[in-house]
Amino acid sequence: MRRISILLIGLYCALSATSYGQSWRAAAEQRIEQYRKGPLRVRVVRPDGQPVEGAQVHVRMTRHAFGFGTAISFGLVLGTGYNPTYRAKLEDLTGDGRSFNLATPENALKWPSWEGEWPVSNRRKIDIINWLRAKGYEIRGHNLLWPDWQWMPDDIEQNRDNPQYIYDRVREHIFEVAGHRDLRGKLREWDVLNEPAHLTALRDVFNGWDSYEVGEDFYVDVFQWAKQADSTARLFINEYNIINNYANEQPTRNYYKWIIARLLSKGAPLEGIGIQGHFSAPLPSMTEVKAALDEMAVFGLPLSITEYDVRGVSEQAEASFMEDFLTMVFSHPAVESFVMWGFWDGAHWRDNAPLFREDWSLKPSGEVFLELVFDRWWTDTTGVTGADGSWVMRGFLGDYVVEVDYGETSAVKEVRLMHNEDTTDVEVVLTSVGAEEDPEESWLRVEGFGPDPFVEGTVLRYWLGRPAEVMLEVYDVLGRRVYGWRGRRVAGWHAEWVEGSSWPSGLYVYRLEVDGRLHTGRILKIQ
Repeated sequence: MRRISILLIGLYCALSATSYGQSWRAAAEQRIEQYRKGPLRVRVVRPDGQPVEGAQVHVRMTRHAFGFGTAISFGLVLGTGYNPTYRAKLEDLTGDGRSFNLATPENALKWPSWEGEWPVSNRRKIDIINWLRAKGYEIRGHNLLWPDWQWMPDDIEQNRDNPQYIYDRVREHIFEVAGHRDLRGKLREWDVLNEPAHLTALRDVFNGWDSYEVGEDFYVDVFQWAKQADSTARLFINEYNIINNYANEQPTRNYYKWIIARLLSKGAPLEGIGIQGHFSAPLPSMTEVKAALDEMAVFGLPLSITEYDVRGVSEQAEASFMEDFLTMVFSHPAVESFVMWGFWDGAHWRDNAPLFREDWSLKPSGEVFLELVFDRWWTDTTGVTGADGSWVMRGFLGDYVVEVDYGETSAVKEVRLMHNEDTTDVEVVLTSVGAEEDPEESWLRVEGFGPDPFVEGTVLRYWLGRPAEVMLEVYDVLGRRVYGWRGRRVAGWHAEWVEGSSWPSGLYVYRLEVDGRLHTGRILKIQ
């Protein structure tokens, strides 16, 4: 009887756990439907404004609005440590041209590496950022101030008894990096202050100094300098041990919230809260994860999971946690991005990246990530317009290509679906243009090269409204070909990187040929 009772109790607990798990997941799925999707109405009309009934509409997502990103090792992208597979995955993670949309330079923009120009020169860092942006990435700057002696240049600690010296050096550094002429205006956001709830060296230096009541008041100036240096970048604070172990992290969360509240009360332009996600066994439940997110969302600022990885459990457990955790953060209305701290074991601080093993085989957690981000949470659907010329669908927020076919006539248009409640309207005008008269601008858009002039490399960015054969060539002023590439590209935005570090300074001519259509221009190489 006792054995039967124990078995019944065990069965009850298992069923309760299963029911509970389904409960949180069902609630999360409902929030995803509510917050991460929105209605889109496509209206197809003739040139005179009359509706077109029966038009075939294909709505194809090209990019998430939510940020799905990774930290990037710049030395593997360009330079002596160049790894072609690593760079290729950044261009095409899925095998069909899709990849991350958000990138964090892992070390390249930190204070010591910027002043020391490692792992590559600062000029190359800027080239890589330009290349990433051309590939559709937004950039998270990391970080402007990491307030501990070991993460700052040596002269800072050597002057630990000279607050004025440190004050001036921090200010100069922020304006040098965030205000750099080739970085300012290009970054989506900056981690301005990294791990202040754990690292207190500068807090102690400035406690009671000058007009500061407490040492944390120095950080108000830090944020104000960052906003002056780059008014377009949103400014974040970033911290760890906020979400990993809910029960044991309350003191850290309390101090982190106190710092945030202090900064806001003193007028600091703090615009986002970073929550690192370096997880180790035992892993938290999703109830604990949601509780921590809810607790940090009280300020009404966007939250970002900034540094995700998992260690100390099996690959299958990592995959299960990836599915649960990513579902929870994607469902939370305050969270706007999820950034893993590297994606390949061959370039990971813990040698255990979420996606790929060192031999580039895909891990179970990598399979989960690709399935969620690029399949389950991806919209690619078709429909037919009604009598009023309209067709309405609901899709995940992001960028789309709308393709319309009606008889022998077709049209392509881009649209951004950004509202989860209000309907986004896009009107597509069909004309009677035949194929032989098809205007180039309806399916080919060339933005040109950037940066121009360039030092080591530059990127040609263009948009295709349909799949096409593409050939890109670059010639010097004597007519000698210095670069050539040919291949087939799918519809959507594309960016072709041209490595020109070995070229002499001077003027160059490029030829972009797309399905027989020729586009030409000039670019300038400087030293």
